[in-house]
Amino acid sequence: MKRGSDTTAADRGQLVLVSGAVVAVALLALVFAHAQLAYGGSADAPELSDISAATQDAAHAATAHVAGRYSWGARQAAVSEFRDELDPNLARIERAHTGSGGVAITTNDSAASGWALRNCPSGVYRDFGSCVADRGVVVQERAGETTVVAVAVDVVVSTPRHETDVTLAVTAV
Repeated sequence: MKRGSDTTAADRGQLVLVSGAVVAVALLALVFAHAQLAYGGSADAPELSDISAATQDAAHAATAHVAGRYSWGARQAAVSEFRDELDPNLARIERAHTGSGGVAITTNDSAASGWALRNCPSGVYRDFGSCVADRGVVVQERAGETTVVAVAVDVVVSTPRHETDVTLAVTAV
């Protein structure tokens, strides 16, 4: 009886060994196929989080030039000055990523309008006016002045292997 149980244990050991060899060969074939397809991931692609952070910084810097300088009646001039400050910074962000495929950033007026409807700051202790979207920029009347609240941008990240499109709403205050 003892001899039969030894044979079963040896058979199981051989089965485990053969199964391990089959898995190793399958993994090796997968690695070779992966290498043949030249898939290297997106190591050269710009990180969307970096682009988002840089866009946020650009929006904050542009807001500083507008804050407290325009009445609500002059909001179009405030948006124009904001865009005059923002657009060159967005162009610099795009140029910073040209070697890795490319980045295009444009403002999105319809996304800004949607953001204004859903996210306009309000509440019991806030005596603010409504938000208005103008050329991708969301502004709000606060104490008779124009306050830039957010900007909506479309970001297109292109690499030789793929393209990613995303719309970001970047808060400016």
